[in-house]
Amino acid sequence: MRTAFGMQTTGLISYAIVLFAVGRWPAFESGEAPYALALGVLGVTSVAALYRALALGPVAVVAPVVASYVAVTVFLVVVFLGERLSLAQVLCATVVFIGVVTTSTDSRQLRVTLGRPIPGVQVGLLATVGFGMWGAVFAAATRAYPWPAVILTLRAASVLIVGAFVILRRIDLTVFRDRRALALATTVGVLDTFANALFALGIESGSASIAASGSGAYPIIPAILGVVALRERLAPNQYVGIAILVSGLVALGAVS
Repeated sequence: MRTAFGMQTTGLISYAIVLFAVGRWPAFESGEAPYALALGVLGVTSVAALYRALALGPVAVVAPVVASYVAVTVFLVVVFLGERLSLAQVLCATVVFIGVVTTSTDSRQLRVTLGRPIPGVQVGLLATVGFGMWGAVFAAATRAYPWPAVILTLRAASVLIVGAFVILRRIDLTVFRDRRALALATTVGVLDTFANALFALGIESGSASIAASGSGAYPIIPAILGVVALRERLAPNQYVGIAILVSGLVALGAVS
Protein backbone atom coordinates (compact mmCIF):
# COMPACT_ATOMS: atom_id res chain seq x y z
CA MET A 1 0.00 0.00 0.00
CA ARG A 2 3.00 2.31 0.38
CA THR A 3 3.47 2.28 -3.39
CA ALA A 4 -0.24 2.90 -4.00
CA PHE A 5 -0.29 5.81 -1.55
CA GLY A 6 2.78 7.40 -3.14
CA MET A 7 1.45 6.91 -6.65
CA GLN A 8 -2.03 8.28 -5.90
CA THR A 9 -0.73 11.25 -3.92
CA THR A 10 1.91 12.33 -6.42
CA GLY A 11 -0.53 11.77 -9.27
CA LEU A 12 -3.10 14.00 -7.59
CA ILE A 13 -0.61 16.78 -6.77
CA SER A 14 1.02 16.82 -10.21
CA TYR A 15 -2.34 16.76 -11.99
CA ALA A 16 -3.70 19.60 -9.84
CA ILE A 17 -0.59 21.68 -10.57
CA VAL A 18 -0.93 21.13 -14.32
CA LEU A 19 -4.63 22.04 -14.34
CA PHE A 20 -3.94 25.22 -12.39
CA ALA A 21 -0.93 26.14 -14.55
CA VAL A 22 -2.81 25.80 -17.86
CA GLY A 23 -5.93 27.54 -16.58
CA ARG A 24 -8.13 24.43 -16.72
CA TRP A 25 -9.07 24.27 -13.04
CA PRO A 26 -12.58 22.78 -13.15
CA ALA A 27 -15.79 23.80 -11.44
CA PHE A 28 -17.08 20.97 -9.29
CA GLU A 29 -20.61 19.62 -9.07
CA SER A 30 -22.11 17.53 -6.27
CA GLY A 31 -23.07 14.78 -8.72
CA GLU A 32 -19.40 14.02 -9.34
CA ALA A 33 -18.89 12.78 -5.77
CA PRO A 34 -20.62 9.37 -6.15
CA TYR A 35 -18.64 8.68 -9.33
CA ALA A 36 -15.39 9.69 -7.62
CA LEU A 37 -16.09 7.44 -4.64
CA ALA A 38 -17.06 4.48 -6.82
CA LEU A 39 -13.98 4.91 -9.03
CA GLY A 40 -11.73 5.29 -6.01
CA VAL A 41 -13.04 2.13 -4.35
CA LEU A 42 -12.97 0.10 -7.58
CA GLY A 43 -9.49 1.32 -8.52
CA VAL A 44 -7.88 0.70 -5.12
CA THR A 45 -9.48 -2.73 -4.56
CA SER A 46 -8.71 -3.88 -8.12
CA VAL A 47 -5.04 -2.91 -7.85
CA ALA A 48 -4.81 -4.61 -4.45
CA ALA A 49 -6.41 -7.76 -5.91
CA LEU A 50 -3.99 -7.67 -8.85
CA TYR A 51 -0.94 -7.47 -6.57
CA ARG A 52 -2.32 -10.27 -4.41
CA ALA A 53 -3.06 -12.46 -7.43
CA LEU A 54 0.46 -11.96 -8.80
CA ALA A 55 1.90 -12.83 -5.39
CA LEU A 56 -0.13 -16.05 -5.19
CA GLY A 57 -0.04 -17.38 -8.72
CA PRO A 58 2.22 -17.57 -11.78
CA VAL A 59 2.27 -14.47 -13.96
CA ALA A 60 1.71 -16.64 -17.05
CA VAL A 61 -1.76 -17.52 -15.78
CA VAL A 62 -2.76 -14.47 -13.74
CA ALA A 63 -1.72 -11.82 -16.30
CA PRO A 64 -3.98 -12.97 -19.17
CA VAL A 65 -6.88 -13.39 -16.74
CA VAL A 66 -6.55 -9.80 -15.55
CA ALA A 67 -5.89 -8.49 -19.08
CA SER A 68 -9.34 -9.70 -20.10
CA TYR A 69 -10.91 -6.79 -18.15
CA VAL A 70 -11.36 -5.08 -21.54
CA ALA A 71 -14.12 -7.53 -22.43
CA VAL A 72 -15.93 -6.69 -19.17
CA THR A 73 -15.73 -2.94 -19.86
CA VAL A 74 -16.99 -3.29 -23.43
CA PHE A 75 -19.86 -5.52 -22.32
CA LEU A 76 -20.95 -3.10 -19.58
CA VAL A 77 -20.65 -0.07 -21.88
CA VAL A 78 -22.79 -1.74 -24.55
CA VAL A 79 -25.43 -2.89 -22.04
CA PHE A 80 -25.67 0.15 -19.77
CA LEU A 81 -24.54 3.07 -21.93
CA GLY A 82 -26.39 1.91 -25.02
CA GLU A 83 -23.43 1.92 -27.40
CA ARG A 84 -23.67 -0.17 -30.52
CA LEU A 85 -20.78 -1.67 -32.45
CA SER A 86 -20.84 -2.68 -36.09
CA LEU A 87 -20.01 -6.26 -37.01
CA ALA A 88 -16.61 -5.13 -38.32
CA GLN A 89 -15.85 -3.32 -35.04
CA VAL A 90 -16.84 -6.38 -33.02
CA LEU A 91 -14.56 -8.58 -35.10
CA CYS A 92 -11.64 -6.15 -34.81
CA ALA A 93 -12.18 -5.74 -31.07
CA THR A 94 -12.18 -9.52 -30.74
CA VAL A 95 -8.84 -9.69 -32.58
CA VAL A 96 -7.46 -7.05 -30.19
CA PHE A 97 -8.69 -9.08 -27.22
CA ILE A 98 -7.05 -12.25 -28.54
CA GLY A 99 -3.83 -10.31 -29.04
CA VAL A 100 -3.98 -8.94 -25.48
CA VAL A 101 -4.39 -12.38 -23.93
CA THR A 102 -1.73 -13.95 -26.16
CA THR A 103 0.80 -11.19 -25.47
CA SER A 104 0.16 -11.47 -21.72
CA THR A 105 0.69 -15.23 -21.66
CA ASP A 106 4.08 -16.92 -21.44
CA SER A 107 3.43 -20.37 -22.90
CA ARG A 108 6.71 -21.68 -21.44
CA GLN A 109 5.47 -21.09 -17.90
CA LEU A 110 1.92 -22.04 -18.76
CA ARG A 111 2.97 -25.56 -19.78
CA VAL A 112 4.55 -26.09 -16.37
CA THR A 113 1.29 -25.28 -14.58
CA LEU A 114 -1.01 -27.47 -16.69
CA GLY A 115 -2.97 -29.94 -14.61
CA ARG A 116 -2.11 -28.23 -11.33
CA PRO A 117 -4.29 -26.11 -9.05
CA ILE A 118 -3.60 -22.48 -9.93
CA PRO A 119 -3.56 -20.19 -6.88
CA GLY A 120 -4.35 -16.57 -7.49
CA VAL A 121 -6.79 -17.10 -10.37
CA GLN A 122 -9.86 -16.38 -8.23
CA VAL A 123 -8.29 -13.17 -6.93
CA GLY A 124 -7.23 -12.35 -10.48
CA LEU A 125 -10.83 -12.69 -11.63
CA LEU A 126 -11.84 -10.24 -8.90
CA ALA A 127 -9.29 -7.77 -10.29
CA THR A 128 -10.60 -8.39 -13.81
CA VAL A 129 -14.18 -7.58 -12.85
CA GLY A 130 -13.04 -4.58 -10.81
CA PHE A 131 -10.98 -3.07 -13.62
CA GLY A 132 -13.78 -3.76 -16.10
CA MET A 133 -16.33 -2.02 -13.90
CA TRP A 134 -13.91 0.87 -13.35
CA GLY A 135 -13.68 1.44 -17.10
CA ALA A 136 -17.45 1.44 -17.51
CA VAL A 137 -18.06 3.79 -14.55
CA PHE A 138 -15.30 6.09 -15.80
CA ALA A 139 -16.96 6.19 -19.22
CA ALA A 140 -20.31 7.05 -17.63
CA ALA A 141 -18.72 9.75 -15.46
CA THR A 142 -16.93 11.43 -18.37
CA ARG A 143 -20.14 11.40 -20.36
CA ALA A 144 -21.96 13.16 -17.53
CA TYR A 145 -19.28 15.64 -16.37
CA PRO A 146 -16.11 17.32 -17.73
CA TRP A 147 -13.28 14.82 -17.57
CA PRO A 148 -10.72 17.13 -15.86
CA ALA A 149 -13.03 17.35 -12.84
CA VAL A 150 -13.76 13.62 -12.91
CA ILE A 151 -10.06 12.69 -12.85
CA LEU A 152 -9.26 15.23 -10.13
CA THR A 153 -12.08 14.06 -7.87
CA LEU A 154 -11.38 10.36 -8.40
CA ARG A 155 -7.70 10.95 -7.56
CA ALA A 156 -8.69 12.80 -4.40
CA ALA A 157 -11.04 9.97 -3.42
CA SER A 158 -8.32 7.38 -4.05
CA VAL A 159 -5.85 9.29 -1.86
CA LEU A 160 -8.41 9.46 0.94
CA ILE A 161 -9.18 5.73 0.70
CA VAL A 162 -5.55 4.62 0.60
CA GLY A 163 -4.59 7.21 3.22
CA ALA A 164 -7.24 5.88 5.61
CA PHE A 165 -5.90 2.35 5.13
CA VAL A 166 -2.33 3.52 5.76
CA ILE A 167 -3.38 5.27 8.97
CA LEU A 168 -5.47 2.36 10.26
CA ARG A 169 -2.71 -0.17 9.54
CA ARG A 170 0.01 2.22 10.70
CA ILE A 171 2.04 1.62 7.56
CA ASP A 172 5.48 3.22 7.61
CA LEU A 173 5.95 5.81 4.85
CA THR A 174 9.53 6.75 5.67
CA VAL A 175 10.60 4.85 2.55
CA PHE A 176 9.72 8.00 0.58
CA ARG A 177 12.58 9.83 2.25
CA ASP A 178 14.66 7.99 -0.31
CA ARG A 179 14.63 10.22 -3.40
CA ARG A 180 14.68 7.22 -5.71
CA ALA A 181 11.53 5.77 -4.13
CA LEU A 182 9.82 9.16 -4.29
CA ALA A 183 10.88 9.66 -7.91
CA LEU A 184 9.56 6.21 -8.85
CA ALA A 185 6.21 6.81 -7.13
CA THR A 186 5.96 10.22 -8.81
CA THR A 187 6.72 8.77 -12.25
CA VAL A 188 4.11 6.04 -11.86
CA GLY A 189 1.54 8.51 -10.52
CA VAL A 190 2.09 10.96 -13.38
CA LEU A 191 1.96 8.25 -16.06
CA ASP A 192 -1.16 6.66 -14.56
CA THR A 193 -2.95 10.02 -14.41
CA PHE A 194 -1.84 10.83 -17.97
CA ALA A 195 -3.28 7.49 -19.09
CA ASN A 196 -6.59 8.38 -17.43
CA ALA A 197 -6.63 11.68 -19.32
CA LEU A 198 -5.95 9.96 -22.65
CA PHE A 199 -8.67 7.40 -21.96
CA ALA A 200 -11.09 10.25 -21.19
CA LEU A 201 -10.16 12.00 -24.44
CA GLY A 202 -10.76 8.78 -26.33
CA ILE A 203 -14.21 8.42 -24.77
CA GLU A 204 -15.01 12.08 -25.42
CA SER A 205 -14.03 11.91 -29.08
CA GLY A 206 -15.90 8.74 -29.95
CA SER A 207 -17.00 5.38 -28.63
CA ALA A 208 -16.15 4.31 -25.07
CA SER A 209 -16.13 0.65 -26.09
CA ILE A 210 -13.60 1.36 -28.86
CA ALA A 211 -11.46 3.43 -26.49
CA ALA A 212 -11.57 0.60 -23.94
CA SER A 213 -10.56 -1.93 -26.59
CA GLY A 214 -7.63 0.26 -27.58
CA SER A 215 -6.52 0.62 -23.96
CA GLY A 216 -6.06 -3.13 -23.85
CA ALA A 217 -2.93 -2.74 -25.95
CA TYR A 218 -0.89 -1.97 -22.83
CA PRO A 219 0.84 -5.44 -22.72
CA ILE A 220 2.92 -4.34 -25.72
CA ILE A 221 4.74 -1.72 -23.62
CA PRO A 222 6.06 -3.97 -20.81
CA ALA A 223 6.87 -6.67 -23.35
CA ILE A 224 9.03 -4.31 -25.43
CA LEU A 225 10.61 -2.69 -22.37
CA GLY A 226 11.40 -6.12 -20.96
CA VAL A 227 13.29 -7.03 -24.12
CA VAL A 228 15.06 -3.69 -24.57
CA ALA A 229 15.83 -2.67 -20.98
CA LEU A 230 15.99 -5.99 -19.11
CA ARG A 231 17.25 -8.20 -21.94
CA GLU A 232 14.38 -10.60 -21.40
CA ARG A 233 13.39 -13.16 -24.00
CA LEU A 234 9.72 -13.34 -24.86
CA ALA A 235 8.01 -16.63 -25.50
CA PRO A 236 7.32 -17.27 -29.22
CA ASN A 237 3.58 -16.93 -28.67
CA GLN A 238 4.10 -13.43 -27.22
CA TYR A 239 5.67 -12.22 -30.47
CA VAL A 240 2.66 -13.65 -32.27
CA GLY A 241 0.40 -11.90 -29.75
CA ILE A 242 2.05 -8.55 -30.41
CA ALA A 243 1.53 -9.00 -34.16
CA ILE A 244 -2.13 -9.92 -33.62
CA LEU A 245 -2.64 -7.01 -31.25
CA VAL A 246 -1.11 -4.44 -33.58
CA SER A 247 -3.06 -5.79 -36.54
CA GLY A 248 -6.29 -5.66 -34.56
CA LEU A 249 -5.66 -2.08 -33.44
CA VAL A 250 -4.90 -0.95 -37.00
CA ALA A 251 -8.03 -2.63 -38.29
CA LEU A 252 -10.11 -1.23 -35.43
CA GLY A 253 -8.90 2.26 -36.23
CA ALA A 254 -9.74 1.77 -39.89
CA VAL A 255 -13.35 0.72 -39.26
CA SER A 256 -14.08 3.20 -36.45
